[in-house]
Amino acid sequence: MIEDHIRALNSAENSAQAKVAFGKIRSSIRNYEHSQEARIVELCSGVSAQNPLQLFLTDFSSMYVCYVEKVSIDKGNIPAPKYYDALEVEGWFIVTDIREIARQDFEYVRDQVLVGFTTPNYGNHTYALYGNRYDYPLEVKQKKELDYFEGYTEGVRHFSNVFKSSKYASVLQDMKHYVFGKELLFSMHPDSMESIVSAEVQYDEHKENATYDFSAITIRYAKAFENESYYFLRVLFETLMGYDENLENIPYSVQGRDYVLIDYLTHKPNIGTNKYLLSNPEIYNAYKSCFSDYRQHASLLTLLTFKLKSAISTIQNIRNEAAHGGSISKQECSKVRNLILGVGEESIMIHILKCKKENFS
Repeated sequence: MIEDHIRALNSAENSAQAKVAFGKIRSSIRNYEHSQEARIVELCSGVSAQNPLQLFLTDFSSMYVCYVEKVSIDKGNIPAPKYYDALEVEGWFIVTDIREIARQDFEYVRDQVLVGFTTPNYGNHTYALYGNRYDYPLEVKQKKELDYFEGYTEGVRHFSNVFKSSKYASVLQDMKHYVFGKELLFSMHPDSMESIVSAEVQYDEHKENATYDFSAITIRYAKAFENESYYFLRVLFETLMGYDENLENIPYSVQGRDYVLIDYLTHKPNIGTNKYLLSNPEIYNAYKSCFSDYRQHASLLTLLTFKLKSAISTIQNIRNEAAHGGSISKQECSKVRNLILGVGEESIMIHILKCKKENFS
């Protein structure tokens, strides 16, 4: 089913114009009305290009999420798989992107994804896989809001990468079992995980080529680090501003535009800004005071005081050279890779993810 809808998206002349209709089917054996029909209608009627909906699809073994920009009775001229012709379609979700969350991994879907949902129309309890009496489609809320399509307005699309190569799947398994562990790997933002795995696939393909330019691979590794640094510091700064509201007005600038610290929660800066803010005396004093029990917070304080700033300097220098047209050697790329994955040294990514989990979960 997913393959058929992906095929329709891929048939568009360009990704920005890609659309496919996903049908809401009425079962031939259902002889009752949806218990939350009014709420579902209300929810769907407000969907638009400016107010999109995330539609989660799962058979409990695999899981996907769709970017929905419209819900309607009539799909118009939007393409849809032919098998809908023989089915009773009650309505159409107009989908412009699809992203894979998990494939053939029941334990991950059960233990990591579904437990992150609550059911507003059923007591607002955590989603119950067993013994539930839900009617579908089901409204869910995420305990920790996650936008799977953050770069959508900038033209980022994921549907072309949904069914990735066997090499990608193999590297993902290696990352899960031998580098980060399943819990830490899947605690990353999906963009970060995809960047790391894609970088590893490319690195392995070209590591024996002494003349290869590793710029694109380096940028992928760096993107994962930049993402997780931002998400970690965002929750840190939010905690510190709750501890001392005077921090909200600490000024900084990004590419000539002026901001204050409260803006950090909604505006992702460049990687150099993170190092600048961590060096700010007010922020330094705030986290030293807020996390004053060194025995409890030793790893966090070490990360904030030394290791994160050092990693930013190392990765930023090589990443900037790659981004501005410089040719990056395997040796330079490996410096970034080793620091992120922990090859021969401590992994800065694992340090960040552990500190975030231990101090802010």
